[in-house]
Amino acid sequence: DVAPRMCGDIKAQRLLLEFDDERSGSFEPLRQIPDDKTVVIGLVTSKRGELEESDVLVERIHEAARFFPLQQLSLSPQCGFASSIVGNCLTSSQQLAKLRLVFDTATKVWGSA
Repeated sequence: DVAPRMCGDIKAQRLLLEFDDERSGSFEPLRQIPDDKTVVIGLVTSKRGELEESDVLVERIHEAARFFPLQQLSLSPQCGFASSIVGNCLTSSQQLAKLRLVFDTATKVWGSA
């Protein structure tokens, strides 16, 4: 409901948005973002150590691209790995695996750098 009011006046060039769980809702609000922006969709959770499936992430990125241009989307974890005062219960190896997953998935979608 707030997307139309918020997105029209936003001055930032890059928006970092969390979409790692059901609470995040659909990608439909991406329609409200002006075409001159880049949207970083946080699909990889930093709340749990379990690794997401790359193919599922690819599908979700293409779903987001129905509402905002694929070439202006990018992928990231949904937040930092210490997003609360006590941090999140992920090991260093789980964090590294999630970052590798982001890289590998992005390469599948957008190709190599």
